[in-house]
Amino acid sequence: MKVFIWGTGNIALRYLQQGEVKAEDIIGFIETQKSKDIFYGKKVYEPNEIAKMHTYDYIIVCLYYYSREIYDICLKLDIDVDKLILADAWEWIDGSNMKKSLNSCCRKITENCADAERLFPVFYQLFVNERDIQARRYIAVSRNGYDLQEKDALIWQKDFESKEYQTDYFRYRTFELVANEIIRQKIEGAVAEVGVFKGAFAKMINAKFPKKKLYLFDTFESFDVDEFKQELTLGRCPESFFETFKNTSVESVLSIMPYREKCIVRQGLFPNTAEGMENEKYAFVSIDVDFEKSVLEALRYFYPRLNHGGVIFIHDYNNRFLEGVKKAVATYEEEYVGGGILKIPLADEGGTVVIVK
Repeated sequence: MKVFIWGTGNIALRYLQQGEVKAEDIIGFIETQKSKDIFYGKKVYEPNEIAKMHTYDYIIVCLYYYSREIYDICLKLDIDVDKLILADAWEWIDGSNMKKSLNSCCRKITENCADAERLFPVFYQLFVNERDIQARRYIAVSRNGYDLQEKDALIWQKDFESKEYQTDYFRYRTFELVANEIIRQKIEGAVAEVGVFKGAFAKMINAKFPKKKLYLFDTFESFDVDEFKQELTLGRCPESFFETFKNTSVESVLSIMPYREKCIVRQGLFPNTAEGMENEKYAFVSIDVDFEKSVLEALRYFYPRLNHGGVIFIHDYNNRFLEGVKKAVATYEEEYVGGGILKIPLADEGGTVVIVK
């Protein structure tokens, strides 16, 4: 196997020290803007110099955050992108809709990287570890700024130290601060989540409101088939969505709840699962159902039943792929006859919007 290595910095050096690729298998190194002639005993090339070379099997890219840039350079120079080994594949998706992005480049490259992960396991493990380090640094900056953390803050506790919570720190920490206000103001009503999936957010809701009933609305079997097909046709989700969100169950969700006895599961398609609950009132609701129709139905049910001072979190409101979420909110605002709806967007991972009544 003959390879080029793109990058001559610390990441490349660390990878070489792992010994996964033998020195005799390295043809040379590539720098986007050449700064040296020799690195690690091998010639350093500019991208255009390897454009007409066909004596290599792969180009291993040892750089952070530049995957899309390198991919575009290779396309422009007619370098075979199927030979690129990129660990941070998630950066390839641009501002176009999800369907277009997957069909144009991401699906093909993802398949290549799946094979590459088998061929270069040490390379991928190195990147995983580096990402963990970056996440921890980001979290430390976020948590240790001017946030006046209460001594019993959930985000500090062992049950919420996982990457699930810490890499989406702003969403979960904002929820906890909002919950503190709901508790301080003694807002009455139950709490709920529609779109539970594996229960990460529901777990924190349950932990923060141990005395309130927690309604869990979900099919626990992925999306409604017809709605999924409609969103797929509109290019608002990848085909993998349907199978991905099958990976849950009622029991697995309940097993992580700190106050399981307060949880009430309403399994099935919403809003059918809310029948008989017309008189219920709410203090806090999380809506995380990704698709336009489902978000709209959830707002139609929950907002009128939200007590004054209550709060709704709608996930993916500012997500550039799940465009139906914002459209659903706009539609409900046009329908609602009670006046304006106060919305506060968050700059968290999914682009949550906070609605306060």
